[in-house]
Amino acid sequence: MKVLITVDGGLIQATYLDAEAEAAGLQVVIADFDVEGTNTPEDIVEDPNGDDVLVYKESSITGSDYAEKMFALAEPGGA
Repeated sequence: MKVLITVDGGLIQATYLDAEAEAAGLQVVIADFDVEGTNTPEDIVEDPNGDDVLVYKESSITGSDYAEKMFALAEPGGA
């Protein structure tokens, strides 16, 4: 089961699930602690430690050739 999270400039761009993760119904939940200046301050909640956070479910991409190639690169000697 594999999940790929792409990040650019510190921002999550996309999440990808392989077929096994999709079949298992895996959900990707993001906890973003960089709440300063958010456009949706009403969505800020308090985490179990008392810190402000934005929490949301990410809609993941499935069946991606790009993700499969990235998963292969992550394997030892991958390419």
